[in-house]
Amino acid sequence: MELENINCSKDTYQEFLHYLNSLGDENKKIRSEKIIPTKYEILGITMGDLDRISKKICRGNPLEFLKMADDSNYETIIIQGYVISHLKLTADEFENYCYKYISKADCWSICDMVIHFKQILNFPSQFFITIKNYLKSDNPWFQRTGLVFLLKFYIKTDFYSDSLNLATKINSSHKYVELGQAWFYSVAFQTHQSDIYQVIANSNPHLAKLTISKIKSSSKTSPEEKLKLTKIRKNIK
Repeated sequence: MELENINCSKDTYQEFLHYLNSLGDENKKIRSEKIIPTKYEILGITMGDLDRISKKICRGNPLEFLKMADDSNYETIIIQGYVISHLKLTADEFENYCYKYISKADCWSICDMVIHFKQILNFPSQFFITIKNYLKSDNPWFQRTGLVFLLKFYIKTDFYSDSLNLATKINSSHKYVELGQAWFYSVAFQTHQSDIYQVIANSNPHLAKLTISKIKSSSKTSPEEKLKLTKIRKNIK
């Protein structure tokens, strides 16, 4: 179908949904369902194909598409994320689209799409305030998304110290928030090892173990550091 025209009417949007269904692969669907715990139906379409679809949509009227797009399935939400990532937006527009997108999140993979939201580089100071609000939210998916924004766009900037402070203040037992914290610390470890060793020492045992595991799984972590982390892990009760 002509993806550039799917925003013209409800009929063409329904045609778009049928088109997505035709791309679904049962084997990919089964594999995805094992690692993506979502309430949304999963069709089984590769991320590469979803991004290619979003780029074609952006050649038409992507803003009208985002107005019409629903939550028919997991892939339609991911496409919305990709479309947002390709738009030229003001800071306020970006904040608005982010909020609407993250509000649909119910799993880690929808949140983690924001690693593609490079518009944030145009207004890091203003959006840093928004991230603070995400991290204060009672919604764990906003919290995880805030952490993903920090680890992707703020660790290697002048915002590092403030970002680390925000990450360490989060007190959540939600699995994917804790995994988000561990991911943040693993990225920060590559440039600020002493800080993260201190974080591990001060964290609760569960989060400390998650962080050590995440750091050790990185190919950027040296064998010497992995050995040191293994010794620390053995002493955590």
